[in-house]
Amino acid sequence: MQFLLVEDDADLRREVGEYLLRRHHGVIALASAEEARAFLERQPAPALDAVLCDVNLPDGDGFGLYVRLAAKSTAVRWILLTGDADHQQLDEIRRANPDLPTAMLVEKPVSLRRVAALLERGS
Repeated sequence: MQFLLVEDDADLRREVGEYLLRRHHGVIALASAEEARAFLERQPAPALDAVLCDVNLPDGDGFGLYVRLAAKSTAVRWILLTGDADHQQLDEIRRANPDLPTAMLVEKPVSLRRVAALLERGS
């Protein structure tokens, strides 16, 4: 499976990326919203199974990336990580954009096993 990881915390990005690599997955690890936008807007579109994205990035947010980019690849699962889970904001985004694929909002800290389970099974 191929995953995109967008996380500005270098230690967490490395830790999650290395864990997924040990589980024999492909991981593209990026540090910012701008890097993620540039990557996801490439043509042809990259083949991904899921995006694991921090909500609070220094140059944007995961909600914005999800709204802007999820419609382009509706088969890709989105998992949004945050230290301040605002489920209301995600619910409002879903109501305003009913054609977007489902996104999960997961509160940090989260175990590496939980991250892998979410990515691998989508549950």
